[in-house]
Amino acid sequence: MIHFDDISDDEIRIIGNSSAPVRPPRKPLYRRWWFWVAIVAACLLVALTLIFGMRGFSLGTRYPIPDPIDPTADMIESGPVAPIILESEPAVVITCDTVINDVPLHFYMPVNAVPELRVGYSSVKDTSLVLAFQAADVRADNNDILGAFVLKGELLARGHSKKGFCAIINGNIQLGMAESTPLLEEATEKEGYFFRQYPLVLDGQMVENKPKNKAVRHALCEWNHAIMTVSSQEKESLHDFAQALADLGIQNAIYLVGDEAYGFCRTWTKDDATVKTTTWGMQHTSKTYEKVNFIVWRVPGN
Repeated sequence: MIHFDDISDDEIRIIGNSSAPVRPPRKPLYRRWWFWVAIVAACLLVALTLIFGMRGFSLGTRYPIPDPIDPTADMIESGPVAPIILESEPAVVITCDTVINDVPLHFYMPVNAVPELRVGYSSVKDTSLVLAFQAADVRADNNDILGAFVLKGELLARGHSKKGFCAIINGNIQLGMAESTPLLEEATEKEGYFFRQYPLVLDGQMVENKPKNKAVRHALCEWNHAIMTVSSQEKESLHDFAQALADLGIQNAIYLVGDEAYGFCRTWTKDDATVKTTTWGMQHTSKTYEKVNFIVWRVPGN
């Protein structure tokens, strides 16, 4: 009979079956994709609660659609997406950070702001704008806008070398991918807006593109029938950026000009008295950038 309380100070005794299988270590939470999806959902939920919770507002009761901060909600049919407009509330941009697939991302969700396109750096000096990103690329050979472009009903450029598109008609945004679309003519007829860019996500699936370099990336996204922009915080390949968006649950997304492209976000303090402007990229003065263009969100009525 063995007694386990009579082990001397210099003795080592192994207890148990040495042939028992050893379980592999479990993958840590931060290496699991669903962990980061839950983090970003919680982050946006907190942001929305802080802004609207005290006023008794709920996106779910305002719109008969899945809550835009729920990445696990079932996909809904693509179509025009109306801006989130709340009566008697100031225009705000909800921001949030997260990481997915080792890609750090930053979110901008405009609320109480109307989308449209602008051309020229001077056009975005308007203080009623709360968010601005460069939209379509400018051609290096003739300084024209690359791809079809409609500015308040006026067709400024033609072409479909990039199959992704954004149509803004009656204040609603629709994202898609097609060589030709009736939304181009509709934007022209109804004094709307239209531009083309690389498609990144279509119906929840990542779209592959030719550019292979790494750069800071921006995207215009539809997430459960809410429009937001998503930016990479580091230089990423277009493939990795698009895959991160798809894995996050983005339904549709097109590219926005990245790298050193100029843009800004304006936020207000609680008393709406102090404006904080965050900018990125740089403004250029050469003739090449005379037709630089932006997708912006402005305060309604301005």
